[in-house]
Amino acid sequence: MQIDEIAARQYDWVERMGWHNKTVLEALALIASEVGEAVNECRGEAPTPEFGTELADIVLRVADLAQWQGIDLAAVIAAKMAVNEVRGTRGR
Repeated sequence: MQIDEIAARQYDWVERMGWHNKTVLEALALIASEVGEAVNECRGEAPTPEFGTELADIVLRVADLAQWQGIDLAAVIAAKMAVNEVRGTRGR
């Protein structure tokens, strides 16, 4: 499944749930909370089996926010990757 299809499907599901009743800042805070949950799955020697699920939650929340804001996620990801490619290591 392509990222824009994922974004559209996630947006439609969130809309059906009635959860598009927040601000962009609140949506970003929810993304941050998912990052925190992913961090919790990495507290041991290696990430837990649930780590992948938490990463999926992050991607789904980002995809929903992008779709909600009319952002073509595939296009902006491709453009950002192209910028990163020419940046090199930037001193790293």
